[in-house]
Amino acid sequence: MRMRMTKKEQLLRIRDEYRAEHGNEPATAREMGDWAVATGRYKLPEHATARKCAEEIADAMALDMVTVVGGRRVRTMHAWRNEQRTLWDHIGTISRNNMALSVAFKRNGIVGEVKQIKIDVDHFNELHPDDPALQVSFNFENDLADAGLLNFSSIEQEPQSVRPPGALLPTSLRRGPSRPSSRPWSPD
Repeated sequence: MRMRMTKKEQLLRIRDEYRAEHGNEPATAREMGDWAVATGRYKLPEHATARKCAEEIADAMALDMVTVVGGRRVRTMHAWRNEQRTLWDHIGTISRNNMALSVAFKRNGIVGEVKQIKIDVDHFNELHPDDPALQVSFNFENDLADAGLLNFSSIEQEPQSVRPPGALLPTSLRRGPSRPSSRPWSPD
């Protein structure tokens, strides 16, 4: 006996059916939502709109993962901005250019969040001048190394492939690891 599908499973099923019916072409979550409502795949309460469905599909797609060879968990869907719209495509069909846009889009979001954390911590420290200041490191190199994800050859290529124009690679990443590693570092 099959248990009832979760909301996420239902939304990802709508995504899959939409992509199948539309030749696996990139689409906005809103287009998927409009289609789901129009075809009766997503039932809306009277006060709801296709926008709610689109938001839920986007949330489900952002969290959808698959395990690939080597045990890595990879996001299946990737979003990027194009002509004032956010388009989504599958990791298996997305073009290199659109993947670069997606990565830059995500990176900019991370940078924005890091900036906000810095502002919040600085303000908190100003509000509590008699306490030791909170210190936050924004260098994630050790975190990536601990997870076995630090690949210096890809870091060296980053400025050409996914960094926004004008963004500089931190000096610490240009020289190699800042702490001893079990793997020798090579610039190649």
